[in-house]
Amino acid sequence: MQLAFISPGCALCCQILSVFGIVFLVALGFLFTAEVEELVGSTEDPVNPKEVGHACFLAAAIYAGFFFCCSCQQMVRQSDTRRARRL
Repeated sequence: MQLAFISPGCALCCQILSVFGIVFLVALGFLFTAEVEELVGSTEDPVNPKEVGHACFLAAAIYAGFFFCCSCQQMVRQSDTRRARRL
């Protein structure tokens, strides 16, 4: 049974983009939660910045899930290649 359903290149790309996404969204989440003036000071900015901050944290958690999934795929690929070498 094939457990690896994502190609190694795609998994690596997803891992790299997920790390950048997590860092960026967590930073934005903290900034919106702290109600930084540059983000919430004008009339076009969100009405409730704390909810926007929580949404950023939720999106970062989704990116963390993708990172975990792709990391598992990388480990499955490595174990498959090790098993193939032993045979």
